Amino acid sequence: MNLSDVRYPADTKAAVRNLLIQEAKREAKPTPWWRKPAALTFAGLALAGTTGAGVYVALAPVEDKRDIRCYFHADLSTTYPVAGAPGVTRPPYISTGIFVTGFDSKNNPNPDDKNAGMQQVADPINQCSRLWDMGEMNPGGITDDLIPDGFVAPPPGPPGDRPVPEGADKDQNGKSLWPDPATKVFGNYVPHLTECVVESSVAVIPGPAEVCAELGIPALEK
Repeated sequence: MNLSDVRYPADTKAAVRNLLIQEAKREAKPTPWWRKPAALTFAGLALAGTTGAGVYVALAPVEDKRDIRCYFHADLSTTYPVAGAPGVTRPPYISTGIFVTGFDSKNNPNPDDKNAGMQQVADPINQCSRLWDMGEMNPGGITDDLIPDGFVAPPPGPPGDRPVPEGADKDQNGKSLWPDPATKVFGNYVPHLTECVVESSVAVIPGPAEVCAELGIPALEK
């Protein structure tokens, strides 16, 4: 599979290529393989606590986690203009994944599989948190509304020796964004993210645990 086969907006390909190259150098980890249908039917109900009340949240499994959708907002339909390209819009999300090291796309045994040559993503939250850290989730300032007052954004360009906020090197679950110590974080704002399910794909959406129910979609069954 070539990078062009993965659905990235044109102006993010270079940065995401670097992201995937870094990921591909890491040792692959075992990933769960769901033994349930991946259709977006209710797999169960869980009680999620909210202020003053409980909300029943539908859960759904996702069998194929090679293609992860990182949404800009808790909005499944809004598209955004692409700077410098009149009339061109980007979808509500960036698709991301992890290339299989050494995959030979010319001898692809599954040419009809659009995700051939990609690994299962074990941690979608961490994967999308990296895109937020890199600044790829705020093209043209479209997610400025999510950044809290007082947050100091890093200067443009690659990460340098500048200090970053405490804890900026970890995702919301305390896992390192970039396991390789030589890889420095960019320091862009990373909101709280929640794993939902849209069209049989993992959808990582900014917002609390209730955001899936608020959007009328299932939360990802772990």
